[in-house]
Amino acid sequence: MTDYFRAHSVPAIQAELTLHEGDQPATVGDWVAAKSVEPTVVLGQLIAFARDEPWTPATVNDRLVWPEGGEQDTTHEGPWITVLDDATRDTLATIPDDRVPALAARWATIEEVPPAADAAYLAELMAELIALARRARESGDSLLCWMSL
Repeated sequence: MTDYFRAHSVPAIQAELTLHEGDQPATVGDWVAAKSVEPTVVLGQLIAFARDEPWTPATVNDRLVWPEGGEQDTTHEGPWITVLDDATRDTLATIPDDRVPALAARWATIEEVPPAADAAYLAELMAELIALARRARESGDSLLCWMSL
C-alpha cells in the first residue's frame, strides 16, 4: 500500500505516527491512494519523464521520517513514512494538464507498474497526484508517502 499526503509540519506528523504506532495520521485529510506507486522507482520514473531526463535512484529524493531508526531495522514490515523533496512536489505541481495523457501512456510501459494499471487509470492517478502537489505547493506543505506491506 502506498498513499501520498501533504502536511505542513513533518515533526507533528512524526509525533502523531509515534502516538498511534504508524496508523495513517487522523489529522491529515488530503490523501491520494496510489497502490504500488512507491516514490523511488515508480513515481521516480514519472518524474523523470516529466523532466525529460533519464531516471536514476536519486530522481526522487525521499527521506524516511518514521519510524525513527527504521533504516537499520530489517525486521520492520511497515508502515514507513517518507517525505519527498520539494523538487519532486514542484515537478508534479507544474505538469500541464495537456501532458497527462502522453505521460500516463509512457508511464504505463514501465516494468514496475502493475499489469492492471493501464494508461487510463494512471492518467486519473496522475491528475490526483498533480492536484495534491499543487495544493501542497500553494500551502507550503511537504508531500509524504505512507507505505506498508
